[in-house]
Amino acid sequence: MPPCDLYPTADVNALKKEYVGKTLAEIPTPAFIVDRAVMKKNCDTMLARAKKLKAQFRAHVKTHKCDEGVELQLGDFSSRVVVSTLMEAWRMLPYYKSGKITDVLYGLPIVNSRVGEIIELKKHVPNVRLMIDHPCQLDMLIAYSKEHNVSEPWSFFVKVNMGTNRAGLETESEELTELIKKALGEQNKPFLSLYGFYCHAGHSYASPSSKEATSYLKDEIVAANAAAKIAKQIQPDLDLTISVGSTPTAHASDIIDLSTVGELHAELELHAGNYPFCDYQQMATHCITQENVACSLLAEVASCYNGRGDRAPGEVLINAGVIALAREPGPLPGFGKVATKGYEDWYVGRLSQEHGILVPSEGTTPKFPPLGQRFHIIPQHSCITANAFAWYYIVDGSDKVVDIWTAWRGW
Repeated sequence: MPPCDLYPTADVNALKKEYVGKTLAEIPTPAFIVDRAVMKKNCDTMLARAKKLKAQFRAHVKTHKCDEGVELQLGDFSSRVVVSTLMEAWRMLPYYKSGKITDVLYGLPIVNSRVGEIIELKKHVPNVRLMIDHPCQLDMLIAYSKEHNVSEPWSFFVKVNMGTNRAGLETESEELTELIKKALGEQNKPFLSLYGFYCHAGHSYASPSSKEATSYLKDEIVAANAAAKIAKQIQPDLDLTISVGSTPTAHASDIIDLSTVGELHAELELHAGNYPFCDYQQMATHCITQENVACSLLAEVASCYNGRGDRAPGEVLINAGVIALAREPGPLPGFGKVATKGYEDWYVGRLSQEHGILVPSEGTTPKFPPLGQRFHIIPQHSCITANAFAWYYIVDGSDKVVDIWTAWRGW
């Protein structure tokens, strides 16, 4: 039994019976709100960008972690996904059975305790890819195959670090070349199958413009392509994929000139995950505007403190703290921005576990809200904020709840 089966899930039918048809003024707070129309537009636009780039698209499902989000991300174009947890992979079983999804990448470098679970997952989906960035991971997979008589080679991306410094190996490093040689070693061919190279420009989240985000996308393509060239120099008949993207670079993909990159040595694949929801951090890149943000945290004013703090008129207490919003910094100040009309000059300046403190934006003197006022707050990072909620209240351009989506929680 995979661990995901032991996590509780919310009763979606009971939730729909309770909340569908109510307004946002009638639901308990804090609550995570998703505007379905905005989210669909974001997803359709991203698929159009991949088509324009003449690239395959791999949808990262880690932001929304729900069935409805998968449907919108894949559309009628893609059958490839990437996951950050095996919970996400197991929750998409119906899509494997229907043929909607045929290719799943587990996006973290593989660890020993989950290898057996990957074997079980491979029974349900045609293609499961792993992420590799160290030769010891290959040794672990080879040893597992020998011990358990695994006949099918492990298919994997090699993670290329092109500046994020989170995972992966640098293109020009001796370590990457040695890892590729090991992956393609004749003695390892019964156990290993190099699928391609994967880049994620996480540092592109600090881009101040689409133009700079495009330069990061070019860096991703160049780095992954250089790694593919190394591999093909060792084994010329390789059929490889280079997977590139982050939400800022994917947003800017429709303005890149691929002729400036040079000859590609592999199929091009674009990946991204945050874009269905977007957030305050994405707004800071200027690749999107507030109109592209499909989600918000709905919180309620619990108290006001006249004269407190270093900016007039004071501070405001809301009933959403760090475990609702996350303590995620970004280029723009605070942990979230109030988007409710008439109160846009307030932002979340401090957080404790269940308490959020709103402070005035610099250079403004906003009015105090009445106690009980409900605020839509754009979170700095929607991926983490969404993960705090077991279900989402869905609206469609109004303040009426039209659906409930339950989210996959756990590892």
